[in-house]
Amino acid sequence: MALFLALGIATVVRCEVGDEDDPLPEDHDYGDEEDEEGEDAGDEGGSQKLNFQEDDGKHEQLTQKHLRDLHKKFDTNKDGKASLDEIMAFAHESNKKAKQKEIQSIFHEIDATKDGHLSLEEHLSEYEEILDTETNVTSEREVLKQHETEKFRAADTDGDDKLDKDELVAFMSPETHPEVFDIHTKHIFKTQDLNGDGKISKDEWDKTVRREHEAHMDENTDHEGEFKELDEDGSGDINFEEMRHWESGRFHIHQSMKKVFHVGDKDNDKHMTEHELAMIVDHIEEHADAHSHLTYWAMHDHDEM
Repeated sequence: MALFLALGIATVVRCEVGDEDDPLPEDHDYGDEEDEEGEDAGDEGGSQKLNFQEDDGKHEQLTQKHLRDLHKKFDTNKDGKASLDEIMAFAHESNKKAKQKEIQSIFHEIDATKDGHLSLEEHLSEYEEILDTETNVTSEREVLKQHETEKFRAADTDGDDKLDKDELVAFMSPETHPEVFDIHTKHIFKTQDLNGDGKISKDEWDKTVRREHEAHMDENTDHEGEFKELDEDGSGDINFEEMRHWESGRFHIHQSMKKVFHVGDKDNDKHMTEHELAMIVDHIEEHADAHSHLTYWAMHDHDEM
């Protein structure tokens, strides 16, 4: 079984350069954004990617008890209230644990890692086969292989030229490892910054990110509003830090959790009590993304690894 197939990761290629009138080939998905079925295709980055939820939230009934139990996990400082920051911290840790569990559960079923490690040579050999189906342009292939090599080196924390279970999590899910994620985001940013001026304009966004996003997301998504929300400094462009927020999947979860607060934070104190969170159960289904995240967290306990 090949690594990419075992993890169910859709791998596509994004060019470094190309005709702006032609669709840009896509980089391979790391599972941190929303997928074709409306959840994470992740990528995050997130997300679009992350996000990282594989459950569509429709197979289990979310209850008040689920939400009360979740509140206890959100409320890390035990003050009886959950802030948006606390929920986002929980989401990050939940994603990391989910990725660890996913990859470690199939690690020994993958042909390339049956010896307990994945070498760079083994990975690039598999990756070459994927590139064969995506591009035959030598310069593009070399850029993408170099990118994979840089990520591999960053994930290989002990420098032994092979990845163990934990290192493989960082490699395949860059948002879980700061250095790998930085390399990943720089690569993505470069492919979307078409004129190389160090920022992504609205026009560049529409030609790259939005076009890719529309292929995988609900056609009713408010793309104009999404761009404005991501542009946190109001500059009219997307900078590198803002793109990190997007690629990690945090942006999408943050937006969906803001809906939770809009529905449930009755006293507008920017915190959710256990009661407030429990009372949204009959109203949150209108917000499919928020409902899906909450349902996934409620139904999947990653505390026990």
